[in-house]
Amino acid sequence: MTITFDNTLSTNLALVRFHIGDIDPEGAYLQDETINALLVSEGSVGATVISCIRFIITQLSQPDFKLDWMSVSNAEARKGFQEMLKQKSQEFGISYTGAVAVSTISLPHRADSKENVDNVYDNTSSYLAGDA
Repeated sequence: MTITFDNTLSTNLALVRFHIGDIDPEGAYLQDETINALLVSEGSVGATVISCIRFIITQLSQPDFKLDWMSVSNAEARKGFQEMLKQKSQEFGISYTGAVAVSTISLPHRADSKENVDNVYDNTSSYLAGDA
């Protein structure tokens, strides 16, 4: 696994590392091989930058933990990369969605029930007696 950075920014690899700030070999998130593969699959430096930032956000989305004297909190770093994602998307003119998947639960009911329009059962005595 190789991690290099060319200060002259003469390669696409160096440009991607520059834009994502992943230039320190001691704490790099991505190897050169991964960035080069993304450059091929994404087709441009800008799209690769966006993909790399999204990957880094996933790495920073691990739960925080505390063990005796050591405490690790990824929340602030993740916020910084999420902001960088917005900025780089604008800079490169690449749209992205900041959408979050949300699930909803819909409780089914029988069509012949006496459920009202608000999906709430009427529990009055006339309803219970079958008069409603």
